[in-house]
Formats: sequence, structure tokens, C-alpha cells
Amino acid sequence: MSDAKPVKKKQSFWKTLRAASGPYRRLLGYIKPYKARFIVGLLLGFAYGGVSSLLPLAISRVTGTIFHGAAPNPTDLRSNLGALDTGPKINSIVLICLAIPAIMTLRSLCSYGNTYCMQWVSNKVVTDIRGQLFNKMVRSSMDFFNKMRSGLLISRITNETRVVQMALTAVSSDIFKQPVLIIGAISVLFLMDWKFTLITLVLFP
Repeated sequence: MSDAKPVKKKQSFWKTLRAASGPYRRLLGYIKPYKARFIVGLLLGFAYGGVSSLLPLAISRVTGTIFHGAAPNPTDLRSNLGALDTGPKINSIVLICLAIPAIMTLRSLCSYGNTYCMQWVSNKVVTDIRGQLFNKMVRSSMDFFNKMRSGLLISRITNETRVVQMALTAVSSDIFKQPVLIIGAISVLFLMDWKFTLITLVLFP
């Protein structure tokens, strides 16, 4: 009879989360010399999420101001041209409509600043890690180079450090930016129409 394979015990959620966060805690040591720009990048990510969540509110305000809940009937306008004189003035309508491109511009600037700061920090961190790897390899013995393949060493220095760069730019940025965007958007939707938003959140997922 063959021996039964031992059943692997599943780790709890918190143990898995603690194990997964280990590499990121090590990365914090490399980020410390550049923490000022890293914090600026995170703040711009928060600003991106907050500004993006205001877009539905601005669109609702524009459509409500122009159409008053519904588009005007062209036939009724021909018979009653005096209706064009009612409602808000054209200057106020233009200012309200400018809210949409203003929000889009501010959101783009925040996104650009967030991406620039994160890319700058990640390039510096990857340069430091590659420098440490190269210094350690140079000080290694000849027996180490006889046992190791040159292709594997080059892959460790170039390809695997690129994964660190992706972790800093994509994961570290999105892990702070996207939750703010989701919470802000849901809050704005509840402010606009809490009943319809609640029904949507219950049914669609």
C-alpha cells in the first residue's frame, strides 16, 4: 500500500495576508530615502480618486440645469418661443457646463503626478537593489560562479528586479487609489439617489 499524502493545512486569512505583506515590508526599507516623493504620489492618488468620484455629480448638475429633468420638445418651442427666456441665464449654464472639463483636467493632472512620482521612486529603488546585487556578486567566490549559470544571474538582476518595479508602480498605487475612488463614487451615488443606488448594489452584483 502506498503511503497517503499528508493533507496540507489551509492558512487563515490573516496569516496569508501577513505572509503576502512580507515582501512589501521589506520594500519599505528601500523607499525610506525617497519617502517624500512617495507620499506625494500617494496623496495625488487619493486626490485622483476623490476628484473622479465627483464626475457623476457634475454630470447630474449639468443635465438637471439644462433640461430640467427632460429634454425640451421642439414642437412646443416653436409654438411658445417665450419659453426660451425662462430658466437660468446662458452665463450660468456655461459656468456649470465647464465643471465637467475642469474635473476631467484636474483628474488627469492628479493621475499624471501620481504615475510620475511612483515611476520615479520605483526606478530609484530598482537601481539601488541592482547595485546591491552587483556588489554582492562581485565579492562572491569563483566556486559560486562555477556552480551558477550566467543566464540565471543575469535574469535575477534584470528581470526579477523589474517585478519589484511593477509592485511599486502598479500595486502600491492602485491599492490606495482605487479604494478611494470606489468609496467616493458610491458615496456620491447615495447622495444623488440613495434608493436607486441601494437597489443597484443589491441586484447587480
